[in-house]
Amino acid sequence: MAVFGIASENANDEISNFQMGRYVSTNEALWRLLSFQIHERYPTVVHLAVHLENGQRVYFTEANAAQRAERPPSTTLTSFFAMCEADPFAATLMYVEMPKYYTWNQSTKKFQRRKQGTPVPDWPQVFSTDALGRMYTVHPRNDECFICDCC
Repeated sequence: MAVFGIASENANDEISNFQMGRYVSTNEALWRLLSFQIHERYPTVVHLAVHLENGQRVYFTEANAAQRAERPPSTTLTSFFAMCEADPFAATLMYVEMPKYYTWNQSTKKFQRRKQGTPVPDWPQVFSTDALGRMYTVHPRNDECFICDCC
């Protein structure tokens, strides 16, 4: 493939370099020819954490180690329990049903009610979507997590 153009000698055109060096497999080519969606996925799948109390993973640096040890960031599981205490509608849900009615805000580490979707009867300002909650798998030998009736 020959490419001709006018450019300075030291220019580094990352876009054209990527396009020239990109390999498109036969599977991807056929997928695109048949106009299937490549990047959009439906329905939305939200991964839900499973861990014991104070057993969540915590990532820290030297600068924030003391703060993270004293007060670890919320996970979807700890936020679920907080929502059950604060919101009467959330208390009626199972853990895997949370993404259907709530969105996970990654910056605040909290669930927030959905603002659009299908209205839920008898619950004003509550909307549902087709989002799915997917809990991480727990090995049966991990008795405490596997048998936990909270999940």
